[in-house]
Amino acid sequence: MDSPHPDKTGPQLERATLTWSARPFRELLRLSVPMVISLLSVSAMTLVDTLFVGWLGSTELAAVGLGGMAVFTVVSFGTALFGAARVRVGEAVGQGDQSVVHSELGAFLRVGLVLGVLSALVALLVAQLLPWLSQGGEAAALAGDYISIRSLSCPLVLLTQALAQWRQACGDSRGPMRATLVANLVHLPLDAGLIFGLDLGVAGAAWATLASALVELGLLGLLQRPHGFHLRESSLRAALATTVRGLPSALERVLDMLAFMAVPLLLLKVGDLHVAVHQIVLQLSLLSFLPLIAVSEAVSILAAQAVGAGRAALLVRLARSGAALSGGYALLLGILFLLVPKELVRLFNQEGPVIELGASTLALAAALQAINAFYNLAKGILRGLSAFRFVAWVTVACAWVFTPPLTFLWGVHDGYGVPGAWLALCVETFFGTLIMGTKLLGHPLIRRGQAELSAE
Repeated sequence: MDSPHPDKTGPQLERATLTWSARPFRELLRLSVPMVISLLSVSAMTLVDTLFVGWLGSTELAAVGLGGMAVFTVVSFGTALFGAARVRVGEAVGQGDQSVVHSELGAFLRVGLVLGVLSALVALLVAQLLPWLSQGGEAAALAGDYISIRSLSCPLVLLTQALAQWRQACGDSRGPMRATLVANLVHLPLDAGLIFGLDLGVAGAAWATLASALVELGLLGLLQRPHGFHLRESSLRAALATTVRGLPSALERVLDMLAFMAVPLLLLKVGDLHVAVHQIVLQLSLLSFLPLIAVSEAVSILAAQAVGAGRAALLVRLARSGAALSGGYALLLGILFLLVPKELVRLFNQEGPVIELGASTLALAAALQAINAFYNLAKGILRGLSAFRFVAWVTVACAWVFTPPLTFLWGVHDGYGVPGAWLALCVETFFGTLIMGTKLLGHPLIRRGQAELSAE
């Protein structure tokens, strides 16, 4: 029997009755809040790196920004793959099929190990190519060193994601959250000691992050060990099926991230100052972006369970709950960005040009957050409805049609720099939201759910 306390005896499978259906907003909060904390904790490592390295200078800050974005882009293939593949786990939970749930864990771990090794090799290649792609410079050289060290963490990160996302799909978001929080507690003193104490600078930040990734995987492994990893209940065929299921979303994430990676590379043509400001605004914006992603993922899991249980009306109620939660949070963060922009930028750097440029860019970041709240929500619900290919095509198309060309036009050619790049991101997100929203409102299950609610 599965216990109702997942951290002690393993994730509990809720049967097809879905006991949370009477209060979907509460369940969305229960599932998403630990996921928000987990994602913010992951971001906190890069945030701490940025805060510490920012005091070394804008060149070092630009290097960590470039390097961190490159590593995140490489591992994003695997994290997105698990995010899509876990929809099958959510459906099995809704159907009460424990054998499928266990088999998927074994498949996740097999895929995570293979993708982790491949991701490390790709990251090493990127470290060698980055100085050439960015046409040299001290920031690019330092970023290459940072990526070389961080590449060692790729297998650790993807095995962690395999375990964490499987447990989240089963309804346990607290276990992964706790592991991430402890890893952050380890990271903070290590970061300070290696960057300043041993005077390792950018390389010290990379080593601290690598050590923290090892701690997080170890804690999650200890959490799951008493209940087994179910490798014998899986097979290579099941691992291949998991890969195929998540492939559209994985390709979407990588292509989307490559388009986003083009932003700092293009901004290097304007100067290291603009790359540094981009990194600061990005780190501040992650306080909104990551919680919105967490809500999107939680909605996706619950939507998959509702689909598995045949509850169309519940999908509509989930969509409304998600809109209220995402929209409200994005509004609060946007107001904060507009009220005290210079004070927020000063947390990272005291240079006058950085503060002025960062403050003007934060106004655009506030607008982007408001649009992005509904963009991510629509993505999450559509993924819960298994519309992976549609989400992938729209996301990638919008990312490449708008962001790099408009960044070059407004940021480089017209000389607006980083504000021009963030305006390009606003345009991309707006059109993506418009297309996704239209698709979602016209989906047969959503229409059916609306009819059922109207009839109640």
